[in-house]
Amino acid sequence: MLIFYFMQSFLQPTNGTIASFYQLALRNNGWSYSMIGVVTALGQVTTILGPLVIAALAEHRGREKAAIMACLILSLCFHIPFFLTQDKLIAGVCYVVSCAFLWSLNPLSDGLISKHCIDRQSQYGRIRACGTMGYVLAMFMFSFSGFPADSSNLQMMLNNLGFSLVFLLFVVLAPGDSRYSRDDRKVVTDFGHAFHVFILLIAIARVPMAVVDKMLSSYMVEELGVGKWFTAFVAIGALSEFFCMILGTRIMEKKSVEPIVLILISSTGLLLRLLLYCLTKNIVVFGMAQLLHGVIFGLLHVASVKWISAHVAQEHYSFALSIYHSVALNLPVMLGALAGGFIVDAYGFRTLFLVYMVFPVAEIIYGLA
Repeated sequence: MLIFYFMQSFLQPTNGTIASFYQLALRNNGWSYSMIGVVTALGQVTTILGPLVIAALAEHRGREKAAIMACLILSLCFHIPFFLTQDKLIAGVCYVVSCAFLWSLNPLSDGLISKHCIDRQSQYGRIRACGTMGYVLAMFMFSFSGFPADSSNLQMMLNNLGFSLVFLLFVVLAPGDSRYSRDDRKVVTDFGHAFHVFILLIAIARVPMAVVDKMLSSYMVEELGVGKWFTAFVAIGALSEFFCMILGTRIMEKKSVEPIVLILISSTGLLLRLLLYCLTKNIVVFGMAQLLHGVIFGLLHVASVKWISAHVAQEHYSFALSIYHSVALNLPVMLGALAGGFIVDAYGFRTLFLVYMVFPVAEIIYGLA
């Protein structure tokens, strides 16, 4: 089981080197916010469809570990030219295609890990929190070392390559795939009405998360002027995520709080975070708002995995998680990024924060109804 802790510790920094730096790489090549919004939205399309198709095939064949390795290698084949090319068409195509493979890694890894956990919830929560801590340490390392520089796409590429290869090593060393009968490996595409309601509930408040996931690095560098220290602010948010994942897992282990309650608390945190962004550009207040990231995503994620594991058979866990990642998390971000780029170009970031506060309010109302 120890190998999964190391595996997650390098998976999250691998993903983070794209999520945190890709917009800066495009801005370095002269892309406007509106064009970045368009290519982000196209990337989210493959982020949605890729994991669904790949997880379904991997689950049907019982080859999730092999699928993880294949996705990582294929994502690197497109990430390298994405960071190095000056051609906007090639960069856009490489980014869009790579998303299908890169963002399949999380649901596939979650599924593989959960199927090897005796106590899925307590084990998964701690392993995933360890992944967050790996991401935190990587972000602080970037800040204090100055590598990669926010103006160097080559350094961003080398950084991504290094973390990816170490992650690949731990995947190779991880236990093999769990085996199920042919009937168990049939792809299930409908998990019932309760699952549909759950997915909708999560999706409503994910639209403004495009601000955090796709646009915040440029806001910090260009609006707040934090320079290379933007990764330190990202690390602050990730550090709070680590503690909230541990706390959320602990609370649910004692059965004192239902997952839906943690999900609604997450939406409240998102509302407060956007409000703080909207009210001031003060660096201290911004740092305080970053601490809410743990409430927003840390609690949400462990609560969602808890809910899914309680409502879905273990042999279909990877595909259910791919629906959660693709439809509940990534589809709303696609819509938020597409609209967000145009809003920023036309009206600025403050208007974006104000408009997107509508979504967490709507989720809270829907969840309480």
